[in-house]
Amino acid sequence: MELRKKNLPCLGLLFLACTVAEKQKKIVPSLKHSLTTPVVRAEGDDALLTCVVNQQRNYTLMWKKEEKSKAGSRILTANDERVTSDARISVLHEDGGEVYVLLIKNTTAKDVGMYVCEINSDPPIRSFHQLKLISGELRPPESSLVSPTGSEAVEAGEGRGEDALTVWGFSTSRPIEHDYTDCCLRKNVSSACHGFCNLKSILEGVAGPNPAQCEADFPSIASCMADGRNHMPCCLEAGIPPVCTDLCRGEYTVQTDFLKTHFSCAAYTAPTLACISAGIDLLPGPPQEMGVSALNDTAIRISWRPPHTNPNLNKQYVVNITYHQLLSPVYSVTVDSEVAKQFYPPFSKIHRVPINRTSVVLNNLERFSLYEVTMWTEGINSGRSLPTYKEMVVTHVEGESAMKPAVKAPELPDIKSCCMAKNVSHSVCVDKFCDPVGVREVSVSDMMICAPWDSQMFSCLSDGRDHSPCCSTKQIPPICQELCSGKVTDINFKYFRCLSYMKEMSSCLLEGYGVLPSSPLNFRFSNVDTSFVILHWETPSKLGETVVDYTVTYQEIGASIGVKRSIPHASSPFILEHLNSSTAYEVYVEAVNEYGAGEESARIVLRTVSRTVEDLQTVEHPYNETECCLNSGILPQCQPLCSYNAKMSDVERLGLECVDEFSKMVRCAVGGRDHLPCCARRGVPKACQPLCQAVHQKSTGADFTKCLPYIGQIFSCLEEGTAVLPPPIRNLRAVQVTDTNVVLDWKIDEDDAKFNTTHFEVYYKRIDENSTEGTVFSSDNQINTTEHRAEVGGLTTGVFYRFFVVSRNEVGTSLPSSLIKLNVSSEAWTGEAVLAAAAPPHLLEVEAHSATWLQFTWNPPAITHPEDVLRYRLFYRQVSGNSTDFDSIETDITTVKIVNLTPNTQYILYAEAISRSSGGGTGNRTAVSEPSETLIAWTDPAFPAFVEAPTIHPINRVTEGSNMTVLCIAMGTPEPTVTLYVNNQPIRSLVSRHMVTVIENVSKEMGHVSCYADNGYGTPMQASRQITISRKPTVSAVDLNSGMIGDEMLITCTVDAFPAPTIAVFRDRELKVSVQSDERINITASGSADDPANFVLSLRIKSLAAEDSGVYYCHANNTEGEGVASTTVTVSEIPAPVIDVTDCCRKQNVTNDCLDICSFSIDFDTMQRKPHCLPQFDKLMHCASDGSDHRHCCNNLGVPDQCINWCRGKPASDNQVCALTHSKAIISCFHEGNRQLPSPPRNIVVRLGAEKSANVFWDVPEKNPDQVELYRVYWRPVGNKETLSNDTTDTKMTLKNLDGGTTYELVVKAGNSHGTSHLTAPLRFATGDEVIIETSARASSGASQVIGIIIAVLAVAMILLGVLYFMKKKNIVLSVKKPNSPTVAFENPFYSSRDNQINNQVINLSSEVISSSSSWQGEMSVRNTSDPEETEPRDSSVFPGIKFGKVGQGFQRFQ
Repeated sequence: MELRKKNLPCLGLLFLACTVAEKQKKIVPSLKHSLTTPVVRAEGDDALLTCVVNQQRNYTLMWKKEEKSKAGSRILTANDERVTSDARISVLHEDGGEVYVLLIKNTTAKDVGMYVCEINSDPPIRSFHQLKLISGELRPPESSLVSPTGSEAVEAGEGRGEDALTVWGFSTSRPIEHDYTDCCLRKNVSSACHGFCNLKSILEGVAGPNPAQCEADFPSIASCMADGRNHMPCCLEAGIPPVCTDLCRGEYTVQTDFLKTHFSCAAYTAPTLACISAGIDLLPGPPQEMGVSALNDTAIRISWRPPHTNPNLNKQYVVNITYHQLLSPVYSVTVDSEVAKQFYPPFSKIHRVPINRTSVVLNNLERFSLYEVTMWTEGINSGRSLPTYKEMVVTHVEGESAMKPAVKAPELPDIKSCCMAKNVSHSVCVDKFCDPVGVREVSVSDMMICAPWDSQMFSCLSDGRDHSPCCSTKQIPPICQELCSGKVTDINFKYFRCLSYMKEMSSCLLEGYGVLPSSPLNFRFSNVDTSFVILHWETPSKLGETVVDYTVTYQEIGASIGVKRSIPHASSPFILEHLNSSTAYEVYVEAVNEYGAGEESARIVLRTVSRTVEDLQTVEHPYNETECCLNSGILPQCQPLCSYNAKMSDVERLGLECVDEFSKMVRCAVGGRDHLPCCARRGVPKACQPLCQAVHQKSTGADFTKCLPYIGQIFSCLEEGTAVLPPPIRNLRAVQVTDTNVVLDWKIDEDDAKFNTTHFEVYYKRIDENSTEGTVFSSDNQINTTEHRAEVGGLTTGVFYRFFVVSRNEVGTSLPSSLIKLNVSSEAWTGEAVLAAAAPPHLLEVEAHSATWLQFTWNPPAITHPEDVLRYRLFYRQVSGNSTDFDSIETDITTVKIVNLTPNTQYILYAEAISRSSGGGTGNRTAVSEPSETLIAWTDPAFPAFVEAPTIHPINRVTEGSNMTVLCIAMGTPEPTVTLYVNNQPIRSLVSRHMVTVIENVSKEMGHVSCYADNGYGTPMQASRQITISRKPTVSAVDLNSGMIGDEMLITCTVDAFPAPTIAVFRDRELKVSVQSDERINITASGSADDPANFVLSLRIKSLAAEDSGVYYCHANNTEGEGVASTTVTVSEIPAPVIDVTDCCRKQNVTNDCLDICSFSIDFDTMQRKPHCLPQFDKLMHCASDGSDHRHCCNNLGVPDQCINWCRGKPASDNQVCALTHSKAIISCFHEGNRQLPSPPRNIVVRLGAEKSANVFWDVPEKNPDQVELYRVYWRPVGNKETLSNDTTDTKMTLKNLDGGTTYELVVKAGNSHGTSHLTAPLRFATGDEVIIETSARASSGASQVIGIIIAVLAVAMILLGVLYFMKKKNIVLSVKKPNSPTVAFENPFYSSRDNQINNQVINLSSEVISSSSSWQGEMSVRNTSDPEETEPRDSSVFPGIKFGKVGQGFQRFQ
């Protein structure tokens, strides 16, 4: 460390160590491959932020979130461990990998912001990742505005005690306890939103539901929150712009779908609530229940109740009376209010009233005039309440005055005494039915209780009068009019409907008693306007002195009848307001005294005044934004956004499609005017204020989408400003240039001077070679002119100057629409006008880069006419190239991607703007701007693609049927093409370093996931991951397991499941009776080493018993579900014959791999599993036949001719067809015949007999010897076509009449009524003149056999030689006749018929000569059944004998 601190050189042996240390010091972690593009997600979705670290070594990687509080960043994770308590946050990372993905599940608005991926190196290395959310409603992001400083905080009261509370940086004088829930209840705020009716709940963030759910209730909530206090002075002092002070006034602006209603006041929420919390205890409340009445033609009376707030805060009351207009005393006419106001303009006057007063009389008013009254309370600390509601009043016509105080009305009849006199004893009945006023409130239960006294009660109520005529005029139903007459005999359920008319009935009763006033007199109207009318009437003639007030009732009539509305507490003259224009109304008035309303006045019908044509016409905005959008080339589908009435839903719908059009939209919305002062006043943050001057630049934050929360403030300024601010000039040009002067002219789009442009301001600035140009709006000099032309003099020769012009009126200025830059020199001037052009593109920067391409972005010109059509031309070339020429590329948008570049190469670039305008009637004009700033950029070095093994989410378990997210991370420059493979099938490809793919409805086969990357450099790379899909068990088992009593049986169930299941075996369908291991039953389960989802359960049962039969259920379950499969076990009492023919197969040279087929007679299942044993089927069938002839059984089972020889152990003509189609049937016959058919006789011996005879002996068959019924012996001389046979029941036979000196061959077979055995192996014997030469292997030696054969061969040879010699001498040609059929059978015993006698027979065979002992094998040869001369014909006449053969007839099949 000291060496390093002192920067001493490394000496001697330390040199190597220092060199290594310096190299390690240079290897520092890097985050340059991290994905820092802002991530935009819908609220509620999961968000993935990707950080890629190279050379991490032992450093720790942390994810943090930037907080705006003083606490700074909040640590979320460290490496792959979560630090925060928020369980929604986790890290996707593979050990040894370079990628750390921050996963935020179920995102909310609080997750929006900047996240930091940080390596704890020295100094720390960071990458920044922004998360944005799209919500169903517009929610402003965290404000970047600077809140007011502490000095600007609200001073509420003269000091702060220790109980002061800070509200987000704004101090209040005492703890916040403002609970206005009672007010919310009175205003019917929904119960779910009551959390917003307590200021403390709002500050603590526990108000409850999403504010969007309470949008409809917020006007009432805001009114209750302000509690009638005027918090505006505090709010304005705190720097809150007027547009955000609605809460300070107890108001709330409901946001609609229109953009201009979306104001973002989030930055001012803190000072607003701080002001409200401070003002609740310091400001007075408003007066309560204010009422206004006219006393006479020049005076009105105003009365109220004191505020409900602390009276010590009240200083005085302030009454504001506003004169509106003079009214006409002529009745039933219309007055022109506009003319009246011009004759006598409206004015207001303030009257201050001491705090101890609750009423005031204002005199000296205009006769018969319309006034508006409102009032408020002023406090002791200069604060005041909000104004009360506005009350309209009309002074009397000259000579009229307010009605006098009412006198007491006549007494009512004593109805209760009448009822009690008539024995109405129930108190409820007396109180309700015996009171003409209280009868209005009776109910069904009251009527049922009092039914016994119905006639007495209604008789007393009528007081001896018939009130039914009055009830009839009030449209009371006829059945109820009986109650009005007092003649009621019985009350039943039919009268229940009369309860809804009790109020009208009470009125008729009172009218009949003579205690109600008559109708008001002389009811009339005057001063009909578009929205109000003045009503007049006079006191009723009868009991007018008892009238307390009047009730006015009105109803809209016409095509549809409106709702009838009544207004109580009216007095003449009365202003009936809030009417619709050009609408007819029916109006009447009733006088009211202490008993109720009297007779209605005459009804009058009036029609309000129609609005004038000027009123009905929509005021057209003087600026046509739509025309600007069309001229500037905005896409047609984006036109709905080209309006000050654009909707938020349109922005959401068209935002992505029209993002490149936003710059043009902003230019047209601004309209070439300077709206900056308005935007500043309305609280638009500085970052977004350039939009108010049509400067749309993403790089600085003045972007339409980023400033969307403040779009309401901006749009309101733009809409208002384009109506009053002057338009920009167009077609600016320099028409003359001298060495010191420049003459400019221009045009302006202004018709009829509707914008009242007063003059034009020409700005110019000298541009020196070494000077900094500053902003495009900067200038050094200015001249003004009222003409469309100006001459600028006093300029320096040979120096460049920049000029622009703006128009001005009394409201403000336009924006410059173009720039002229020229050399002030007559020599440099060509004599042609120099056209102005748009400002150059600016802030050119590299947006993205790779080895073979660069993507650039820039901001559009800050100065251009709003209707100009802009294109951009980007120039580029290699810095170190041989050519100095620039290549160029043009585009309509402010971004371009240059491709096919050279890796690791430096390029120089600049851009120009090409503006085309209509020229204001002079044709299209095209101008090219000055070049932008120059930019130098490098392409990346080329690196081959590298890809990590896929990261799969969920990490722990992917469930079948669910979704899985696969993350492929690839490196390499240029950016590689990443392809996702699932089970070697391509799923998706993307040119990216980070590809996230959501695979829906995952199946269990999707176990192999690969990421493949290729960028054209080096060798493509693929990384794979094997996963096991979690799924519920799938159980499979064979349908049937067969066994015999005493055997051992193995039952297996295969289970496909993950995670590992629990497996069990049950004996019942309900899975209640399980099978358990014991001495006889063994249950084991095992998994596969190759497949973690494969499991096998084995149930081994020893010594099978009959009770083991039945259905077994294999059941498996895991966390994903369960599965079950059944298998049936059958236990047979009689075992099937089991013959081990392995020895036979071995003698037939069956290969070792196929010998196991012979272990159980012929094991057909084993045979199916070993198709390579098919060529040896002839040998297998020979052994399986076990020496018996099973053709009878095979024929019954339909075995065809080409396969029938297998049934007697001989080769078949088509092994493959027979094996696949008929082997099962043949083998079943083998099993059946194994118990019934004999094998061949054994040990055949021939011995010499007397008189040319021979004795043949044999032993009984080895198999089923007791089943033998007959033996048949065949013999013939060798080479003879005729065969002799004879049958016997004994094991010997004598052959007679043999020829001496002849060689014979002989075979024997055994049989019974079910069939026969095979023929024995042919045995030859030779006869001498007197001697039999035995050839039996058992009876004679090998030498004697050889001698006999030699003698026979020599004899035959001598004969043949003699014959050949003779034929040669005589020229005799030997003719050999071809046989008629290919049959080579020795006999045809299967289908020939004979009688039951046992004797010698001669069997004629085919013409084929049998010349050797191999002819005996011909009996098993293939027969050609298609030949009509076949020696073994299938005659149908034979079949009955075969099928129904009896004992003693079985040998007919030997023929």
